[in-house]
Amino acid sequence: MLFTIGHSNHSLELFVELLHRYDITAVADVRSAPYSRYVVHFNKGEIEQTLRSQGIQYIFMGDVIGGKPSDRSLYTPDGAVRYDALARLASFQAGLDRLLKGLADDWRIGLLCAEEDPCKCHRHLLIAKEMEKERKIPVWHIRADSTLLRARELFKTPSQLQLF
Repeated sequence: MLFTIGHSNHSLELFVELLHRYDITAVADVRSAPYSRYVVHFNKGEIEQTLRSQGIQYIFMGDVIGGKPSDRSLYTPDGAVRYDALARLASFQAGLDRLLKGLADDWRIGLLCAEEDPCKCHRHLLIAKEMEKERKIPVWHIRADSTLLRARELFKTPSQLQLF
C-alpha cells in the first residue's frame, strides 16, 4: 500500500512522528516546487536532511508526478491543471512505475505534498486516483490527527464516507 501526507504547518516533530507511526521508510516529495515560505523546515534540503537522520529515504519526484507542470499546454485557459492530460504523459506514468517498483522492493512510501486535506491536493485528485482506480494499489491518506483515510473512500459520495 501507498501512503500520502500533507505537511501543512506541522511541526517537524509531529511530521516525523506521523511517518514513524505508519512505518514509512521512504518519502517521495511530489511537490513541483519543494519549498515553503512559512514552514521552512519543509524546504527540500532541510526535510531531506531531517528524514535521512531519522532513517527515512527522501526522493524528489515533483518533476515527474508534481501537480504544477511547467508545460503550459497542460493547463486550462483559466489556469487549472488538466489532470487528465497530465496523467497520460509518459513521464507521469514512468513516475508511477517507479513508485510501484519501490513498493515491490518493500519500501513503505509516503507521498509528501503541502496541503493537509487530500481532497484539495493532486496527491489525491491525480496520483491516488491513478494508483487506486487504474493500478489497483491501495492508497491511504495520513491526516494531521494521525487517522488514516482510504483514498477510495473519497471517490464515493459524501454520505458513503468512512474513516478507518
